[in-house]
Amino acid sequence: MTAQPQALSPRAALLFVNGFRALLLLVLFSLSLVRGDSGQPLINGGPHFYLWSGVYLLLIGGWYALRRSSLGDTLQLTLAIAADIAMMVWLMAMNDGVRGGFGLLLLPYLAAAGLLSTGRYALFYAAIATLMLLGYAGWGRLQGDASAVDLSFSALLSAAGFVTAIATWQLGRLARASEALAAQRGGEIANLNHLNELILQSQRDAVVVLDEDGHLRQYNLQAERYFSRLQRGQLLPELVPLVQRWRQNGYPALSTFVQQNVRGRQLVGRLVPVPVPEGQLRGVVLFMRDMADMAEEAKRVKLAALGRLTANIAHEIRNPLSAISHAGDLLAEDEADPARQRLLRIVQDNARRINGMVEDVLTLGRRDRVKTETIELRAFVAQQLEQFALVQPQSAGAIACQLPEQCRLSFDRGHLAQVFGNLLANAWRHCSQRQGAVRIEAGSAENHLILRVIDDGPGVPEAEQSRLFEPFFTTESAGSGLGLYIARELAEANDARLEYTPPGGVFRLICRLAHD
Repeated sequence: MTAQPQALSPRAALLFVNGFRALLLLVLFSLSLVRGDSGQPLINGGPHFYLWSGVYLLLIGGWYALRRSSLGDTLQLTLAIAADIAMMVWLMAMNDGVRGGFGLLLLPYLAAAGLLSTGRYALFYAAIATLMLLGYAGWGRLQGDASAVDLSFSALLSAAGFVTAIATWQLGRLARASEALAAQRGGEIANLNHLNELILQSQRDAVVVLDEDGHLRQYNLQAERYFSRLQRGQLLPELVPLVQRWRQNGYPALSTFVQQNVRGRQLVGRLVPVPVPEGQLRGVVLFMRDMADMAEEAKRVKLAALGRLTANIAHEIRNPLSAISHAGDLLAEDEADPARQRLLRIVQDNARRINGMVEDVLTLGRRDRVKTETIELRAFVAQQLEQFALVQPQSAGAIACQLPEQCRLSFDRGHLAQVFGNLLANAWRHCSQRQGAVRIEAGSAENHLILRVIDDGPGVPEAEQSRLFEPFFTTESAGSGLGLYIARELAEANDARLEYTPPGGVFRLICRLAHD
């Protein structure tokens, strides 16, 4: 929608006119005090001029006193312009009439009126000036004090007034239209810049805009991961070779594939030239991503798909598995043959093992259901050790603990129990199972709790450490390979981190401390 030009508000126009009045009165009064070569003041009139000045000063002060009156602003402006025209005609009469040259002072008022008002009011003010000028010249003609030349001068001055009013009104209208259009375009440009910024920041790629010399012009938050302390105008040495290669190839307009090592990160992406008018500084936009991030993302997608698949399979397995287990229990009650009892135990043991794997797989589907609470570490560990001793009686009193007092962490209690239970069972299985073979230690650093589960076992071979947290990876024939993978997934769901730190068997759980 095109903006419509608006005239200056009557209140603002009145302020402008009154300021112009005060300035003109000051100039005229100063000229009355200056004498020319003949010894006469530049403005004649004597006491009449001072009377005129006093009346004009009253008009100026009167508007300030009555500007809050019930009269409308437009009416006040019209009365003010009419009074000014009358005052200028009076001043002209005191100084040789039209031939004195003071009638030209009408033109600034008509010009100001044309600039500050709409077309019909500008013509109305010019008509008032014409009537007063011709009225004054006609009255002087009747009194015998004016000649036909004075009447002609008055007519010419009136015509000049009309021309001035119309010309300044047109100029004012064009200026207001340009101002309104500039304001509209400025708003559109501001909105467009805001939209561009939103689009730029929403990009998953790191986006940097460079000129043809390699200086930074724009960037998004993702780029700050790869280039620390970015600032517009700075030179990025890591990307200068890409820009130089683009320049050496003759500034091709097509996007090109780029690959660059930046501070230990292997970045890949596209170099897209920015189209600019002829003669302006060229530029390029680089869309780049870390290959490690891309590989990690592909891995997450693959694991998510695998998780959905295994969860569906697990649901389908549970029903027939339950039937098999139940049938095995019924057969075991009536079977007295030791050989058949042995076979039934094999069925039951493997059914329980498969059921455990199914439960582990289904746990992955619940890892996003986090109910964070404040957990007192010492009480939690004591409870878990007590429960573990029921399953492994040899561990009672054999696990050493070094835990700080009054230490609390933020975690889902069920998730923490499963993570800690997995680490504890893993440590007990690989340790010597002597007194102090497993130790549980805790410390804090930078508002985080570091919980360590340590055993005296040989640890994980170096060749297998990179696959330690992969799903279904295990070194035991009876293991499912999901324990550590699920533990790490649950830790990450609680903004925590689970990691293995060689040498030996040391697992660290790094999680958030709870604050009061």
